[in-house]
Order: sequence, then C-alpha cells, then structure tokens
Amino acid sequence: MKFIKNNLQLIAVSVGHFTNDFYMALIPPILFIFTEELGLSLTQQAAIAMVITLSGTFLQPVVGYFLGRIGKTSMLSYGLVWVAVGMSITGWITNIYLLMAVIGIAGLASSVYHPLGSAVATSLTKGSHGKSLSVFMTIGGFATMFTPLVAVPMATTYGLKSLTVLMIPGFFVAYFLKKAKIDEIEYISKEKESKDKSKKKIEMHNMIWFSLVIVIATFKVLVSRTMIVFGVQLLNLKGIELITAGIILSIHLFIRSIGTLTGGFLSDKFGEKKIMVFFNSLSLISLVLASFTSGVLSIVGFIVLGYSLNATATANITMTHKIIPENITFGNGMIMGFSSTIAGLLILLFGKIADTIGLLDAVQLYNILIFIIIIISILLPKEFSSKEA
Repeated sequence: MKFIKNNLQLIAVSVGHFTNDFYMALIPPILFIFTEELGLSLTQQAAIAMVITLSGTFLQPVVGYFLGRIGKTSMLSYGLVWVAVGMSITGWITNIYLLMAVIGIAGLASSVYHPLGSAVATSLTKGSHGKSLSVFMTIGGFATMFTPLVAVPMATTYGLKSLTVLMIPGFFVAYFLKKAKIDEIEYISKEKESKDKSKKKIEMHNMIWFSLVIVIATFKVLVSRTMIVFGVQLLNLKGIELITAGIILSIHLFIRSIGTLTGGFLSDKFGEKKIMVFFNSLSLISLVLASFTSGVLSIVGFIVLGYSLNATATANITMTHKIIPENITFGNGMIMGFSSTIAGLLILLFGKIADTIGLLDAVQLYNILIFIIIIISILLPKEFSSKEA
C-alpha cells in the first residue's frame, strides 16, 4: 500500500496510457467484422488502418511542442474521455467515410496523451527517468495484447454496437486521473522557463543527433510493425502452421512489453548509448535468424526480435530529453509520433516491394536497415551538453 501511495501518480498516468492504447487498438482486430457489415474492400480496410495510425501519431510533434509551452496536464483526462467515446461508438456507423472521420477525430486524443503523458511520467521521479518511463510505456504496451481478448469475443457474440459499453472504463480511468491529482501537476518545460538565446543556438547544433535518433526510431517502428502485420504469414512461409504462428506472434507481442520494461532499467544503469548499441546489434542477429533460417532458429529469432526492438524504446526517448531539454514534449512527439507516422507510410512501400519480390525477400532487406541503426548508435555521443556541436 505504501508503494502504491508513493507512486500513485505514476501508476495513474500509466494506467491512462494503457486505456488510451486500448481504444487505439480497438478497431484493427475486429476490422474483419466491419468488413462484413460494410462490405469493405482491401483498399478500404487499409485506408481505415492508415487513419488510425496517422490520427494517433501525425500531430504528436506539433501537439507535444505546444503542450510543452502550455503545461496543462488536464488534457490527459479529457483526452481519455475523447478517445473512449469516439472509438466506442464506431459500431453504430454504417458509412465508411463517416467511420474514418470519427476514428480520425477520436485518434487525435492519442496525439495528446503520448507526448504529454510520457513527459509527466519522467517528471514524477528524480534520477531514474528510464525506470519511470519504462513503466509508463510497458503498461501502455500491454493494451495491444489485451484488446483482442475483449473486442473479438464481444463483437462476434453481441455485434459491433455492443462496443458502446467499452466507453465506461474510459470514464472511470479519467476519474482516476482526477483523483490522483494528475490535473494539478504543473509541468513546465525548460523551454518555457529558459530565455537564454545562446543556449538555444547551441541546442540547434544537437538537432543533427536528434534527427539521427529519429531515424533509429523510425526504422525500428517500421520493422516492428511489419513483424506484427506480416509475422504470421512470414512464419507460415517457414513451414509453421497458422495456429502455431499466431501463438508465436502473441509471445512476440508479450516479450515486446518485457523488453520495454527491462530496457528502461538497464538504460538508467548503463546509459542510453550502450543499451542502443547492444540491443540494436541483438536485433540484427535476431532478424537474420528470423529471415534467413527456418525451424526452431527462425522462431527464436522472431521472438527475441520483439524483445530487442523494444528494449531501446526508453533509451530513444530519454536520449532526446538530453539532446533537446528545452522542450522534451516536442521530442517525445517526434520520437513517438513522427517516427510512427513515417513508418506507417513506409510500410505501404514495403507492401509494394513484397508484392514484387516476395514477402520473405522483402523482410530480408530489413537487415540493411538494422545495420544502419547500429552504425548510427555507435556514432552517437555518450553525453549531450551545450558544448556539443
């Protein structure tokens, strides 16, 4: 009880993250039911999936920038109500264009929660930002595993309109944030406090490193999403039955969250650079096994890849805090939002390539991207200061 009391606000903002991501992951696992109800084509299904991705990520850098200046944490609880209502009423919509509009508007709440929520999480502890951020991200990450367990049986048994009931937990969690006094946290970024123009010029030099960290995040999100979307098919090409492949994918998703949690603790202990070099190297080894081998080695590679890709998620974010301390919510938005947006667009290009040369060959090309990530990780400085060029 003492632990909960001492960490109530971190728990609250993390539970809010889980709730936000639960609603953002609500539609994809039951998209096949929408397809049956609305007679959607594959292109229309892809369009819906794209709207979900872009609405939740595209505006994160912009929202993060302005939230860092405003410092209003009350948007966290309001955003939860926003996304809860929007996603839960989708089962009543019978027009695809209206459906995409509602999903898009509801998804904007995620653009608020991710940059602001992660900034609040890191501000709640001193000297262990990696630990607090990893807790925040890990709890949120479990939502993608939990959503299908709720949405699929509910929608298949009671119909899409039954999704309306799911808005209730969103109201409860928003109330929990209020009771935990999240709205009363005065989060003020260093940019809001600082008037030192010379320091801002020095920080601009670090934008090169900031850009490279974004490249790392983008490539990793691209590989991660590809494994989620095409993982079952990839494993099937390796001779693994579809049901077994689905189970392996579930393990892959679970181990991703464990990677996020442990990676944050390790980042605090060993530093972001060492963690990024080590786990990005492990990602290359894992992807080589997953894409070039078969049988047990391929399965092991696929599972370990889920862990290694997410083990650097916290380090990516905390490193941006050191590069641009003037506005960490903007940094959060770029890492969590912009990189996801670009990755969401690039996965369409991957699909085109896979149609041309085959899924397996296309996945094997990702080893080049991971190798580039490793090189960038090695080049990154250990520390960032006003003296960095």
